Amino acid sequence: MRSALSSLLLLFCLLATPGWAATLQLTDHTDALPLYGVADYLADPEGRLQLDELIAHPERFTSSATRRDLGFGYVSGAIWLRVEVESTASHPGRWRLEVDYPSLDRVQLFDVGRDGIRLGHAGDMVVYDQRSVGNRTPVFDLHLQPGERRTLYLRASSSGSMTLATSLYSLAEHEQHSIRGYLAQAIYLGALLALGSYNLLLFIALRERPFIYYVLFVSTFCIGLLGLNGLGAQLLWPGAGWWTNRALPFGISAAGAIALLFARSFLDTRRWLPRWDRFLGLWFAVVFSCALSTLLLPVPLALKAMSIFGVSVCAVLLSVAFVSVRRRVPGAGFFALAWTMLLCGAALMALRNFALIPSNFFTLHAMQIGSMLEMILLSFALAARFNAHKRQREASLQAQERQLERRVAERTEELAAANLRLQALALQDPLTGLANRNALQQHLEMALRRSLRNGEPLAVMLIDLDGFKPINDQHGHALGDQVLEQVAQRLQNCARDCDLPARLGGDEFVLVCEALASDEAAREVAERILVRLGQPIATPAGEVRVGASIGIALSRGEGSPTQLIRQADMAMYQAKAEGRNRVRIDGSPSV
Repeated sequence: MRSALSSLLLLFCLLATPGWAATLQLTDHTDALPLYGVADYLADPEGRLQLDELIAHPERFTSSATRRDLGFGYVSGAIWLRVEVESTASHPGRWRLEVDYPSLDRVQLFDVGRDGIRLGHAGDMVVYDQRSVGNRTPVFDLHLQPGERRTLYLRASSSGSMTLATSLYSLAEHEQHSIRGYLAQAIYLGALLALGSYNLLLFIALRERPFIYYVLFVSTFCIGLLGLNGLGAQLLWPGAGWWTNRALPFGISAAGAIALLFARSFLDTRRWLPRWDRFLGLWFAVVFSCALSTLLLPVPLALKAMSIFGVSVCAVLLSVAFVSVRRRVPGAGFFALAWTMLLCGAALMALRNFALIPSNFFTLHAMQIGSMLEMILLSFALAARFNAHKRQREASLQAQERQLERRVAERTEELAAANLRLQALALQDPLTGLANRNALQQHLEMALRRSLRNGEPLAVMLIDLDGFKPINDQHGHALGDQVLEQVAQRLQNCARDCDLPARLGGDEFVLVCEALASDEAAREVAERILVRLGQPIATPAGEVRVGASIGIALSRGEGSPTQLIRQADMAMYQAKAEGRNRVRIDGSPSV
């Protein structure tokens, strides 16, 4: 009975109230009709005013035309809006009232008409299933008959910024508007998810810290944005619990703290800016503590701390970015531009939250716009940094390859020289420098082929010194070696360019003569050798003399090196047997 009397009293007061502000005319195709300048408002700091009091005292309301907008900043209690609407449609219709600020805690709509009061509930602290219209923002249905007038009382209370950007739509227009809003949010979050996933894959592949810091930054920022745009309360935590009002301040504050770690790693401040590195580490501890405190502080204080520290983080990062640009730190240009975008968005959001600038589409979504530009630019910065490091690594690898090639070339040259030395040692007599037995064998094989091919005689002279053993026994091996060296030198002087002098061992020498004009030419060469070797040899012990017995084997390509040397050896022994110091050609008398 008391409820019925109260309703009758409200209706009587409503009908008896004189005209208010201009009435909104609703048509079948009403576009967005903002309530700013049309609706009246009333602040209720204690949050105790009742609807019947407001209907009874309409003079307490003030026209919103006297305000800059319907953004009231951080205020306690509740804010009331009142507006009168009238249907000019030709048939019954439906319209919708939307408050385009999803993070309002609780919003109630008292729809007063001749048929009584219709009550609707919305807000992110209202369980999603209990909202008047299922939407990420506070939305209410309006039903009016043709020519019907109704008075709407909107009551909003929130721990955050009291932004009441309210508009009226026709049902069809609002559905399109809502779809566009969801599509924009989906594109935004999808882009962040794509950027985060891409950089996560890069981290898995490259194991570089800036990439994982970027992923963590995007992830925590998404948590904050899901709390801001209402999608979190609709899709992820629809129960309107404790986390609903904590997601935004915690997510944004944690993202700010991780951004400081990202800056230290990306700009390599430990190397380029040591003082800034220490300051960023200290400021990270402060901001991260703030992020944790948002889970415990009263929500209004947590949101204010989020705004203050968010702007301060952007300012600090922008400062270090510009210093890095001056120091020519790799990637600092992209980094500075990225944080400029986010700083502008965060600053606009903070200023709007404190009701210092107008609330409009741009300021309402400044944080999202700035953050999207910032995320894209940071991704470019990471890509540029990766490419720069890749070029540095390639240049380093190329330098290492060139150094390795140079070392390999040097080592190859050393090995080649060593091989030549080894080859020379393998084919050279160490004492006299003449060819040794191996070299003589190889040379004779090729000389025989040439002799056979050209039809020219080939002579192999085996030279055995006479009188060398007494010198060696009397004066010692050192002096004997000196004598052998002199003999070798004289033998080289007697040989032609095409001849090969060699030492078989001890006091035995061989001279291979090719392209001889005749057999007698070999004898003439041997006689010159006898004359040359018979000359005195100066030594520290005085002059000494040696003679030689020479055996010659002739060939025109027939036989083998071993056979020729054996024949020359036999001829040499015949020369010794006949008196020494003479020449003997195999098969001919000695001279």
